[in-house]
Amino acid sequence: MSVKIELAEIMKEDNKTYDWAEKVVRKCDLTSEEKEISQVVDAWAKEIGETGSDNDHEIADFIIKTIADPVYSKPDALIEKMFDYDSIGEFDDYIINKDPKNTLIAYDAAKGGNVYKSYIDTTALTPTWKHAQVETEISYMDLRRGGYKNIANMAMYANEAFTNKKIKDVFSTLDSAISGGTQVFAVTGGESALTKTVMDKLSLYVLDQLADGDEGLVFGLNKYAQAIANMSGYTSYMSDTMKNDYNRYGLVKEYGGMLIGGFSGARKAADGELLVPTGRIFGIAGKVGTICDRGQLRVYETPDNNKERISLKFTGYEYGIKITNPEKVGKITFTA
Repeated sequence: MSVKIELAEIMKEDNKTYDWAEKVVRKCDLTSEEKEISQVVDAWAKEIGETGSDNDHEIADFIIKTIADPVYSKPDALIEKMFDYDSIGEFDDYIINKDPKNTLIAYDAAKGGNVYKSYIDTTALTPTWKHAQVETEISYMDLRRGGYKNIANMAMYANEAFTNKKIKDVFSTLDSAISGGTQVFAVTGGESALTKTVMDKLSLYVLDQLADGDEGLVFGLNKYAQAIANMSGYTSYMSDTMKNDYNRYGLVKEYGGMLIGGFSGARKAADGELLVPTGRIFGIAGKVGTICDRGQLRVYETPDNNKERISLKFTGYEYGIKITNPEKVGKITFTA
């Protein structure tokens, strides 16, 4: 059986190449079947590197098959708690019909008389659309030298780049939606200046916004989640279980009826930027918005035998973000 036929057989099964590529990049032990995939992909990649020929654009096809589904999965468990998800076709429009609040007002009135009219807001909302794109290249020499490992790296790193971009855009949109008023509680200084008084204000705001069945959540970078446990005098309010959690993990799991979520400060985009805004602790009262994926990821492959490389363009990754319930978000801001 030729390498191309073997490769086509491997690509028929959903998620097989993704699971394989993830384990290769993480340097996990491979099953016997996954070792066979490595051998097939290695022979195929090195053949392209030696001949400079991939007329059927199989590298692009392999990468798309590997990451097309995972790249559209929910990017983070924290975001899943905060947003509804949807998806549409590339040329479709998307409208969010927000559940209206009851803004009808009952007035005192004379019998048979009239009162002021009150109205229900049935405004339709549209998301802000983002289009993320990655362009890169892989040399024939890298294909000959790295074989299957370089193919796995290319697929998984592209998936990670898109996921990180979406996470960063979501949290940036969330931060920008709340700029002042009674939803923002300012702290002068760094995380060590956090006090129980300020945390109680955020907690009360979130609890007041919770609907039946919703769950309150407070989160930020781990250094801010840790600062909650380190607030002056807070240990006297901790149960034994909370103290054990703190001694074991350096964090507590709950505060004032809200779950605490920490986001690693080491998790950054390839350009070194944090995915979650620094200087912030967010409080969330249930679902605050919608994320909608539009269209489908595509990979365009352009060989250049003169420069002995293949250019890859990842495009079509489009998503819309809309904060539909900004009143359900509060935040603490830290300023120097």
